[in-house]
Amino acid sequence: MRDANTLTDKSRNYGLDNLKLTICLIVVTVHTMLPYTPLDTHWYFTPSLPGESLPNNILININQWISMPIFFIVAGYFVPTSYDKQGFKLFIWKKTKRLLIPASVIMAYSMIFIPEPMYHIWFLQELFLFCLAYALFRKLTQRRIKEDYQFELSIPVLLGCFMILCAVNLFVRHFFYVNHFTVLFKVFYCEPARLAEYILTFLFGVIARRLGWFKKTSKPLIIGTIIILTIDCVMMALFINEHNYIGSRLFTILEACYVIFDAYITIWVFNKYLNKSASFIALLSENSLGIYIFHVPLLYYVQTYTKTWEIYFPLKLTLILLFVICTSFLMSFLLRKSKFIRQFL
Repeated sequence: MRDANTLTDKSRNYGLDNLKLTICLIVVTVHTMLPYTPLDTHWYFTPSLPGESLPNNILININQWISMPIFFIVAGYFVPTSYDKQGFKLFIWKKTKRLLIPASVIMAYSMIFIPEPMYHIWFLQELFLFCLAYALFRKLTQRRIKEDYQFELSIPVLLGCFMILCAVNLFVRHFFYVNHFTVLFKVFYCEPARLAEYILTFLFGVIARRLGWFKKTSKPLIIGTIIILTIDCVMMALFINEHNYIGSRLFTILEACYVIFDAYITIWVFNKYLNKSASFIALLSENSLGIYIFHVPLLYYVQTYTKTWEIYFPLKLTLILLFVICTSFLMSFLLRKSKFIRQFL
């Protein structure tokens, strides 16, 4: 049921909707700031004015270590129910429309009009491949975990997930560097150093949905998770240098710990305390995919156009960010007025 200010549909998980929107806005913010940092990300824009520089700030680290893994966990969380309702063919077709086709359109646009590839579509491409793999597994095995299946989530289980992720990361990063993308078959963008991490977090979301891990919580589990995250934060503050220890074993262990434990506590907080929504927030959430798709091409044009603006740097960043968020939302909102385009956004 909907009124002018709030939404009260108890069948919808507004906590995860709000989390998805929050992470989307964090990603847009980070992408706005990224060209002004010393990180070697091969971004599409390089500032030229003196003083336009930022350190490797905490927000960028949050995006690298937390935001995208949570994106995959939340996406994986909704996959089993979607497949159960839609079946194999409809599930694949809807994922193709919502993920693969928008990514292909943006990729084609960037190849024609923008000299640099729009790497942000890697998320849509990888998520489509993960959903495809899940659907094929379900189709070939006809396996389904019963909704009433019980499996207790505890600190040992989370530690086990962390150890698996840590071991995989340690192995993979002997061969690949973080923040370096590979183009497979000249079509799919991929960051090999984090691919295994994203696969495992997607599976974590799938299993969490089936076993109700984000609903069945206990005080000892929450307290233990917070303690482990606090220790991890202290370790990072003490040992991470200006290069973030990228590629090092210490950084890999710390990052793996953050991925699992912070994702769990963040999702729990949103489900527990932010599982409500207002009409405007719901509207923003409905357009989060459009905001994500459109913001990088817009950033390319806006940051290039404002490259020579000699104004107070924090104000310049703020204006660019607000313009890109508002314009991305407006584009998505207007395009979704069309029933045809709404299928893809």
